[in-house]
Amino acid sequence: MGKEEPSLKSERRKCYEARDKYVECIDKFLAQGKSEKESEKACRAERNNFEGNCPTSWVNHFIRKYQFERYKKTLAEQGVNIADQNALSD
Repeated sequence: MGKEEPSLKSERRKCYEARDKYVECIDKFLAQGKSEKESEKACRAERNNFEGNCPTSWVNHFIRKYQFERYKKTLAEQGVNIADQNALSD
């Protein structure tokens, strides 16, 4: 079992790196004023790499988490009064 751990750790690292590259790509295009659909299309290669290096359940989780974090940031920027300020903390 000890031999499996380094492999799992390296696979997890590859997954996180692929996730980070995908998120950076999306953020870059959104910052340029592109729509979400245009950003996703432009980052198709990064998304494929992300999906290829992570379990499907992780991909779904990371995408939902990323979208929720963007949503919370948008609300905060708009000055929406959120009852629990702890919900906005990182």
